[in-house]
Amino acid sequence: HPRTLFDLLEVRSLLEGESASLAAERATPADRVLIQRRYEAMAEYVERGEIEVEQLAHLDHAFHLAICQASHNPVLVHTLQSLTDLLLSSVFASVKNLYHREAPRQMINRQHARLYRAVMEGKPQAARRAAVEHLSGIGEQLREIEAEDQRLERSAMRLKEWE
Repeated sequence: HPRTLFDLLEVRSLLEGESASLAAERATPADRVLIQRRYEAMAEYVERGEIEVEQLAHLDHAFHLAICQASHNPVLVHTLQSLTDLLLSSVFASVKNLYHREAPRQMINRQHARLYRAVMEGKPQAARRAAVEHLSGIGEQLREIEAEDQRLERSAMRLKEWE
């Protein structure tokens, strides 16, 4: 449901913003290798061009999960893992609705790169900000699409009045 999606993005922003900050502070060399592998797998898949929504959603989710695991906060990791199905559905919805559009796709790719760099460079505030901006940006783009759909629907209804 669209409203639930926005609620979930809000919760993700809170949890993933903090996990990104902690990951930037606490990531071990092994954590950084895993984050790098997840990021590169996602980036390489995107560069190939032929995007399958479900595959990209899984790669995107794996990247965010690797960052969360690098927070070394088992309660935070458990909380996010308990929401895996919901999180994956929010990633799927974001990819499905936004990724085929040029501007949102570029925005998402830039935000992932910014988040990746901040965590890898050990910059907690920048990592938190990148995670929060990523999720709020997705929410804004989805709201814009929702508003556009409503305008189109109202226009179609007015056209029917003239028939």
